[in-house]
Amino acid sequence: MHLELINNTLTTMLLDCISHYPKRGQQKECFGLIFGEQDGTAVGEYTFPVANVLNKTASSVKANEKVNDIVKEARKLVTTSDFVAYYHSHPYDEIFDEWADPSMGDLRVAKDINSNIEVIFAIVKSKDVDKNTTLKYEYLTDMQYRFFEEKNAKDNEPPKAELMGKDGHIIHGHYRDYDFAVRAYKWTGSALEEIKLYSSEVEMSLLLYEQGQIIEELPKEAMYHLKKLEYSLRLANKDKYKEKIPYLIEKIKSVGVK
Repeated sequence: MHLELINNTLTTMLLDCISHYPKRGQQKECFGLIFGEQDGTAVGEYTFPVANVLNKTASSVKANEKVNDIVKEARKLVTTSDFVAYYHSHPYDEIFDEWADPSMGDLRVAKDINSNIEVIFAIVKSKDVDKNTTLKYEYLTDMQYRFFEEKNAKDNEPPKAELMGKDGHIIHGHYRDYDFAVRAYKWTGSALEEIKLYSSEVEMSLLLYEQGQIIEELPKEAMYHLKKLEYSLRLANKDKYKEKIPYLIEKIKSVGVK
């Protein structure tokens, strides 16, 4: 199983994580819902930020008590889309190997919400990075694990981990003075199992970067062609529209010329 993030779902999560990044003396993490389609594979089409979470500790998320009610109401009201997943941020002061892994608290929240997929967005603000750095996404391959609850463990402790494989597919990126990594996990009823993560935004970012095109620097006139390109790069469309992709790139390049 995998999760694909389309439209501006990934970028919306990034901006939400940045807006809640803790300032000096504060402890804040964001929390939000992802809606789309879930029929064999999961496709996240749009993001609904909810709020910040409570009681940030060294490595755990304690969701606001109202989150469960919000999830239940959203399932009733948003009838044109499936509730695919929820996400939350892991803001840290530095990068380390397990920074986008779930904590025991994360696992327990997944169990309480009984959601199929949990997305963890680990993010750090660096003092050494140029604040003018443009947005850049990339895929990384890493180990895949499944995580189990240990009854007597505290929320801020790591859960029991079991290696699943070596072909994990995650998203990594940079924006201004932030570095981030995004991983997705499926709740099986007894464990959180990591699943592969894809994004049409990442596909588009990589393709345009190869062509020397920076999305933030493109004029508004390029918006139409960018939307068409993003649609063509979705996993279900890549083969169908592969001959159209070079044409769209050339149109974007021509619009971007000043």
